[in-house]
Amino acid sequence: MRKLLLFCVFIGLVSCKKEGTSWNVDLEAPLIHDTLSLNNWVNDSTLTETANGEIEVDLTRTLLDIGLSELIKIPDTSVTQLFSPIITLNNIPPGTTFVNAIEEHAVDLDDVQLKSIRVFDGRVKVKVYNPLGTKVLFKVQMPGVTQNGVMFEQNYSVDAGSVTNPTVQEEWLELSNYQIDLRGVSGLEYNILQTKLTLTTDPNGVPVSISSAYDFKFEASLSDIKVDYAKGYFGSKVFSDNANFNIDFLNMITEGTLDLPGTALQITVENGIKVPVRGQLHYLKNTNQLGNTVSLTSPEIGPNFYISPAVGSWTSLQSNSQELSFDPTNSNLESFLENLGATNEASYEVQLNPWGNTTAGNDEAFPNSRIKVKASAQLPLKLGLDGLTLRDTFDINFKQNEANTHVESGLIYLDVSNAFPFSCDPVLYLMTEDGQILHTLIGSSQISSCEMATVDPIDGLKKQPSHIEFNIEKEALSDLANIKKIIVEARFDSPNASTGLSEPKQVQAKAFLSFKLRMKLNTKVIL
Repeated sequence: MRKLLLFCVFIGLVSCKKEGTSWNVDLEAPLIHDTLSLNNWVNDSTLTETANGEIEVDLTRTLLDIGLSELIKIPDTSVTQLFSPIITLNNIPPGTTFVNAIEEHAVDLDDVQLKSIRVFDGRVKVKVYNPLGTKVLFKVQMPGVTQNGVMFEQNYSVDAGSVTNPTVQEEWLELSNYQIDLRGVSGLEYNILQTKLTLTTDPNGVPVSISSAYDFKFEASLSDIKVDYAKGYFGSKVFSDNANFNIDFLNMITEGTLDLPGTALQITVENGIKVPVRGQLHYLKNTNQLGNTVSLTSPEIGPNFYISPAVGSWTSLQSNSQELSFDPTNSNLESFLENLGATNEASYEVQLNPWGNTTAGNDEAFPNSRIKVKASAQLPLKLGLDGLTLRDTFDINFKQNEANTHVESGLIYLDVSNAFPFSCDPVLYLMTEDGQILHTLIGSSQISSCEMATVDPIDGLKKQPSHIEFNIEKEALSDLANIKKIIVEARFDSPNASTGLSEPKQVQAKAFLSFKLRMKLNTKVIL
C-alpha cells in the first residue's frame, strides 16, 4: 500500500504541465562620479588667486601678432651675370684675367624699399658655365653680402667645355647670418643685389682665343630667404581682419542672465617696430546661443589712432602702444558681456607708415619686433546668476526584451557636495535620435548653494550636500528602445541666504562641486 501511494505521487508530478518562472530584482549601478573645479568652469583663461583666497579672471585673446616674416617677404630670386666679348681676343696667354666686372640686379619688393637685411635662414645656388676649350678659374663674389665683415666669395675651377656644350658646375650654399647691403654700388639705391665675376684662364694651360660666340655665365638663385633684421622703407601695408574667437562653454547656455560687476575691456595695439602705425577698431560684437547679437558701442570705436615708432635697438628695443579702454561709463559693456556671446568678432585694421616715407628710409625691425592687437578683460570672479540655464547632450542606448529580462521601474539619483555659491534646479530630457523630446524628468529637489552651509574649519570652505531623485515612470520605460539621447539641463541662481533673491557671489579659489550619479532599476526576469 505504501509503495502504491509513492508511485501515484510520482506519476502526478511528472504528468503536471510546467509553467514559466519569473521574479523581480532590484539592480543598482554607478553612472558618473566626478568633481568640477574652476578649471572646468573657466575656459581658456588665466586665473589668479588674491591674498584673501578669491579668484580674478584675466580673459585675453591675441587677435594679431606679426613680425618680420609677415612684413618683409623676400621672393625667390635668380640673378645672372653674363660675359660675351664684343671683339675677338686672340692668343690669350695662360693665367690671363679677361673678365673683372660688377653688375647690379633689382629685387622686386613692391613698395618696400630695403637698404639692409640680415638673413637668419635661406640658401643660394651658385651655377657657372664654361664654354672655352680649356679650364677657366671662376671667382664669384657678391659685394655687400658679408658675414663677420667678410664678403661672400666662391672660387671654382671649371673644366674645358664648348660653345654648344659648356661645362656646368653648381653648388648650394647656406646664407644664414649673412648681412646684405642692398644700396648698390653708389650706396644710395635700394633693393639692389650686386654680383662680381672674375674669370682667369688656366695658369697651366695653353694660349686661347675668345670670340663673341662664347658666353661665360654665372647664376645665383636665392631661395627661402627669411630675415631677422631689416632697414629701409617698409611701405604702407594695411593689415585688416574680422577676427573670430569662440567661447564654446557659452553655447550650452539657453536662457537666464549673468551679472558681472566691475568689469573693463581693453583693446591694445602694441608697436614693436621702428615705424609709425595707424590703427582703427571698426566694431566688436558677439552672438549668443539663441542668435541674439550685441555690438559694443563707444566713442573709441571708429576713429583712427596713431602709435609712435618703437625706440632702441637690438638689446634695448622698447615698444609703444595705444590702449582703447571700455567700461560701463563710456560704453554698453555690461549688456555686451551679459549677452553671453559664445561667438565673438572683432574688426580692425593696422597700417604702417600712414603718411608715406617720412623716416627717409630708416624704418627698422629686429628679431623681437612685433605688432600685436590684443583684447583683454580683468574681472573678479563674482557672478550674479538669475535663471542662467546650461544644457548639454549625451548619447545613450537602452535595450529591452519584453519576453525575457526587462525593466519595470527605475530611479536615477544624484548625490552632490557643492562648494560653489550657486543653487541649481536639474532637469533631464529623454530624446529620440532626431531630437524629439519624449519625456522630461524633474529632480525631486535643488542642488543647494554652499551659502546654506557652515564653514568647514579644515579647509575653510562651505560645502552643502544635496540628494536629488529622478523617477523614471512606466511611460518612459515603454519608450526606452526609442530613447537615444539625454539632455542634462541645469538652471543656476545665486540666492541671498536670507532673502532668497539673486545677488553677485564671489567664488572662492578652492571651490568645487563633486557628484555621484547612480541608477536603480527594478528588473523582471522571466525564464
